[in-house]
Amino acid sequence: MTENYKYPESFLEEVITKNDIVDVVSTYVKIDRKGKDYFGLCPFHSEKTPSFSVVPAKQIYYCFGCNKGGNVINFVKDIENLEYGEAIRHLAERANINIPIKNSYVDQALLLREKRIYEMNAIAARFFFENMKAQENNLAYKYLRERGVKSETIAAFGMGFAKKDWASLYEHLKSKGFSDKEILDGGLISKSKKDSLYDRFRNRIIFPIIDIRNRVIGFGGRALDEKDVKYINSPETLVYKKNRSLFGLNFAKHSKHDYAIIVEGYLDCIMLNQEGFSNTIATLGTALTENQALMIKRLFGQVVIAYDNDAAGQNATLRGLDILAATGCVVKVLILPKKDDYNNVIKDPDDFIKHKGAKAFKELLEEAMLLVEYKAFLLKEKHDTNTSEGLIAFLKGVAKAIGQVDSPVERDVYIKNISARFNTSYEALLKEVQEVGGKEPRPKTQIQASKYEKKVLPSLRDAKTTIDLTTIFYGILVILCNKPSFADQIKEDLLNEKIFHSDYAKDLLEEILLKIEEQENPDEAKVASMLDDEQRAIFIKQAANYHTISDSQKALHDYIKKYRHDIIANNNLILVKALESEGLSEEERINLEQEFRKNTELLVKYK
Repeated sequence: MTENYKYPESFLEEVITKNDIVDVVSTYVKIDRKGKDYFGLCPFHSEKTPSFSVVPAKQIYYCFGCNKGGNVINFVKDIENLEYGEAIRHLAERANINIPIKNSYVDQALLLREKRIYEMNAIAARFFFENMKAQENNLAYKYLRERGVKSETIAAFGMGFAKKDWASLYEHLKSKGFSDKEILDGGLISKSKKDSLYDRFRNRIIFPIIDIRNRVIGFGGRALDEKDVKYINSPETLVYKKNRSLFGLNFAKHSKHDYAIIVEGYLDCIMLNQEGFSNTIATLGTALTENQALMIKRLFGQVVIAYDNDAAGQNATLRGLDILAATGCVVKVLILPKKDDYNNVIKDPDDFIKHKGAKAFKELLEEAMLLVEYKAFLLKEKHDTNTSEGLIAFLKGVAKAIGQVDSPVERDVYIKNISARFNTSYEALLKEVQEVGGKEPRPKTQIQASKYEKKVLPSLRDAKTTIDLTTIFYGILVILCNKPSFADQIKEDLLNEKIFHSDYAKDLLEEILLKIEEQENPDEAKVASMLDDEQRAIFIKQAANYHTISDSQKALHDYIKKYRHDIIANNNLILVKALESEGLSEEERINLEQEFRKNTELLVKYK
């Protein structure tokens, strides 16, 4: 189902109603009742004094520290790092609510097949894990322990063991009621040329691949017999797409870090997690894809690539750098030393942790290079900058790398630093950057007032003013949610006079008033679900403070008065700027002055 599919309102209301916010929040956060509400430490930022509140009467949450807030859908979306649609489906499944599907027959059948694969994968993961726990499989357990993997880490990641038998998993799944076709479609068995069925994973350590919603979507298997292919993964299925999957994402999504560490292998990811780097994810042995990069960007925004030390790792790093940078991620590269202090070879992050420890790895993270710095590092290793020929080749390569940077400020910093470090002139390197395709600064867009700002269209220029007016407006909406009987007064004072700070505010109020007319009085939770993250935070803060209002009628009167006054005052500031501009015709100037006088009279009225 696509994310832009709009669910029926009745379905969303059922999801919110059947997932009590106190019950849902309590599964993630310890909250204690104080009066009518609940309080606890915020899961979205570090704090020592509880500022996170849950209001059961309104079915909303709000943190007075970081301003996160919303309804139960918003909470699950934020804490599980899900898309909005994914959060809705997660809660629907939690409450056993049937999810409405577009093109119902085909999609419903597809949804059922997906559900069966998820169920089968969960059973297979448990089967492999129980095999690992069994005494007869000392070889798999011993291998992991020798690699430094602790027992609790094996359990946390659900690592398992696939026996040498040709059909042990197949027979187990058949006993659970799955058909041959289902098991084949799930990628857990293979078919021989003679049409006999056998387990895909045999005599291997198993790594369950778990998605952001904590569902087992596939498996990776590491051979215990060195004669076999070292690693194999599940084939692509309805639920497992290699270019959209990342190993360790189910742990990384809960990390407090604002950046991700990307590694190549399962054990690199597992060992870094074991040492406290819970923000580590692995690319499942494939080159980083655009879909994976977008997922990482949504969760973190910043990335440190820590691929293997060999040539393949360097090439993968360069490809990953450009893909991540194209999404807008801030990208850095961690350079692993070739050897440790005792001459032990370091091939990957797992080796580094084993020989140098977590503290040294943290220090290495702090020294990670930005994208252009890393490309300059590789070019420096390739060219002898002590020769004229080598220095020219190096600087041309660096200029090309700098030219791919979007930000003019970043380009300028790189040019200054590299020209100073390698004793070449700033002007020469700047010219080289421009000649090899550097992005020219964007011409400044000249904003022209069309028809005296269309009577000063209330699209305000000052961001702070916009936020202030939005806050007042949402104060009015909160009162309306609690006192629907005030609808006529608000309609008369705002809608009829056509005074709004944005078209969006007008449309939102019209929609809420329509619901009230249809006897569907929306509460704060329903209104919150209609807003984006930034707007919702402002609205929920107002909703959380509603209990401090002793006289709703007076508060509404004061809000509307201030809202109208501040809009008109701000519009007058824009009119003054327009009157000072050059090129106005006499007619436009007269109209602007008339608009200004009219507004000034209104300011006296609303003072």
